[in-house]
Amino acid sequence: MHTYSNGDYSLAEVALKLGLRSTSQLVNWISRYNEDKTVTMSPSRKLVLTMGRKTTVEERIAVVEYVTKDKHSYSEAATHFQVSYQQARSWVLKAHERGYESLVDNRGHHKKQAELTDLDKANLRIRELESQLKDKELYEAFIKKFQELRHKG
Repeated sequence: MHTYSNGDYSLAEVALKLGLRSTSQLVNWISRYNEDKTVTMSPSRKLVLTMGRKTTVEERIAVVEYVTKDKHSYSEAATHFQVSYQQARSWVLKAHERGYESLVDNRGHHKKQAELTDLDKANLRIRELESQLKDKELYEAFIKKFQELRHKG
């Protein structure tokens, strides 16, 4: 099969060389051979870090803002911040559902949500509201452009 895959010989030539009656058996063998190979990613895709790392609340907020404000994908955020895709996605969903305060890690030696000062909570809320405002502005700009295009056509 290596001879065929190199392009040195045609299917018919390889089948003849192996003493097969037809090329269909060779095609079947090649299919089985290729099925055993697990395709992990296409050459155009980048490898995304699968293992996470410890992060601070500020880093998690930066990931959320990178995805929401800057409109990057979870994969791009994972690569940029060197965290896992799952972490990036989880933080964005948490922030959208329960606000930036939900990004505080309640394990280990980190500040618990109850230990956040009022200033910490206010700053988190401000960043969250700024993000929501930017989303709203983008949405309104999209609607305006859409209506302009609809009236032209």
